[in-house]
Amino acid sequence: MTGNLFSGAWAISEFHAQQVKQAILGGLFTPNPLGYPSALVAPSHVQQAADYSYAKWVVDYLSIGKASDVVVIPVTGTMTRGYSYDNYFSNTFIMQLLAKVGEDDSKKGAILQFNTGGGTVDSTDEFATAVANLNKIKPVVGAINYCASAGIWVASQCRELIMSTGPTAKVGSIGTIYLHTNVSKALEKAGTDVQIFRSTGSVDKARINAIEPLDEELMASIIADLDVSNKAFKGAVRLGRAGKIKSDELFTGKMYNTTQALSNGLADRTGDVNTAYQRVLQLSK
Repeated sequence: MTGNLFSGAWAISEFHAQQVKQAILGGLFTPNPLGYPSALVAPSHVQQAADYSYAKWVVDYLSIGKASDVVVIPVTGTMTRGYSYDNYFSNTFIMQLLAKVGEDDSKKGAILQFNTGGGTVDSTDEFATAVANLNKIKPVVGAINYCASAGIWVASQCRELIMSTGPTAKVGSIGTIYLHTNVSKALEKAGTDVQIFRSTGSVDKARINAIEPLDEELMASIIADLDVSNKAFKGAVRLGRAGKIKSDELFTGKMYNTTQALSNGLADRTGDVNTAYQRVLQLSK
């Protein structure tokens, strides 16, 4: 994502890519360095506590069970490092929540509730590593309704993946894409003439932009960068789902329904958040 343009490496499903592109062009993505909705505010008496931590309060707020011992963290909407659009939390804030779960002796584990079409490659690898690190000390179970691309990159690091049995439940879209927006024709139609000047010797400065056409060299460099990201993506999925994945056919970018996911190794069982809660309790013993 560059400025208001849909540029850069993404791990996102094709369907959601078109939605996100329109949202970016419409200025609906807004910077959110805190990574959480401003409407979610801790009560004043909680904030006044000497050991107050917003992330710790959110962990408690999202906890379920009679003992509030399992944290349900939504991975919803477009996954990004520091932007808000249709996501509840940024990748970086969820990483903070996972760290707090690991530190809190009253929490037995976490459930990541996936309903996402994916997001930017940037920070997804860090997010996946944070899940894997927590999973070493406490079980993390994924509850999947819709989990595409960057979503399965992260979800693959969970101890178990539980698929919904609903008709829209899907998982997959393993791969990376780059959607380049060129606005030169739109600007020309609007009567706007944009010229780009580069300082002496800066011949490679910002060659990938929304004004100038991409030549063969630039397109090859974009694909090379995508291949690097995709190698990391596939490596993470292979490691996280080791011994479960049945075939490399999973790496073509296809989405799978619940029955297919159980068969090809992208899911372990069916159920809902309650099922996931019981599995966390069982796996924590």
